[in-house]
Amino acid sequence: MKHNCFLTIFLSYIVPGFGAGFVMLLSACASNPNKVQNVQTILDQSAVVSAGQSVGVKNGEMVVLDRGQLSEKLRDLQNTVFALEDHVYGTRKLGTLGQYGELKSCQRKLASRQYGGSGSMAWTDPLDRVTDKEEDLKIGLDEKKELVGVSEEGLRDRVQRFQTYRQILQKRSDEFAERTDACKAQLATKSLNGSESSKVLVNELPKSSLEKAAINQFMCGFVHSGASLESFMLNAFAHGWLALGDFELAQNLIGGSLRDSKGASQPNGFLFNGWKLAFDTGALTVGDLLAGLKTAHLVAWAFDHKSDVSAASTCLSSPDGVWNH
Repeated sequence: MKHNCFLTIFLSYIVPGFGAGFVMLLSACASNPNKVQNVQTILDQSAVVSAGQSVGVKNGEMVVLDRGQLSEKLRDLQNTVFALEDHVYGTRKLGTLGQYGELKSCQRKLASRQYGGSGSMAWTDPLDRVTDKEEDLKIGLDEKKELVGVSEEGLRDRVQRFQTYRQILQKRSDEFAERTDACKAQLATKSLNGSESSKVLVNELPKSSLEKAAINQFMCGFVHSGASLESFMLNAFAHGWLALGDFELAQNLIGGSLRDSKGASQPNGFLFNGWKLAFDTGALTVGDLLAGLKTAHLVAWAFDHKSDVSAASTCLSSPDGVWNH
């Protein structure tokens, strides 16, 4: 088997907005001689290492992308995300609603009196087209093969955001597919009564208002010292408990101080469905979070009703409403 090796190298670089630093490439051998050439690289806090190049990390290995490769990666990524979003939520021009509409149609039919339902149903899933807040971006190369239409820093940030959108949409797609299959299976056990009405009253409600048990179960597994706000937000968007469409990219996610039931205060508070969360930073925008530029880590949490949490003994050691650390 042929192996490619590289020596230990230290590269000094300047990251816009972050200051000076060093990239260290450790001495190692790659069993796959083409691995470091793969441009389908997930950028992880990428940095400019020389004019026209960016460094990213894939499977623990550093990969250098030139401007043209980075531009091509973004175009491919955007096409993938837009196609996945249309698959999940439908295409506006064609008036379709994708998996979202298929699930809603099945649940409406199941709720109709024709199939033994009550004639009403609660619909809790937001139609959350996650890319709606992104401006149209036309990027290309001039005759010198230089990027036009966007700065390198903006390009890297957009790549990271679209990778995040892809994660959210894929989780939504998997959930919709699973729920639609379950709905169809349940519908197959029902008999159609054509003499009954097919009309169904649909009540639009926040998903978090009806899935309190599932949310509390998730939160109990999430809360621990150092837990990442990024991880929480991605899961909340993916499950539909929060809608990305309700947030602005420049919106600060972290609020002021919060008090527990005994009056003890914690800075950098965040409230979600009865849970009080306190993080280690007070300035974090949605855009920075999605672009992987910044995150926040949990330092304390509290919940007023431990009896509502099935596994409270594993995540809530303090009395009701008192800060846990």
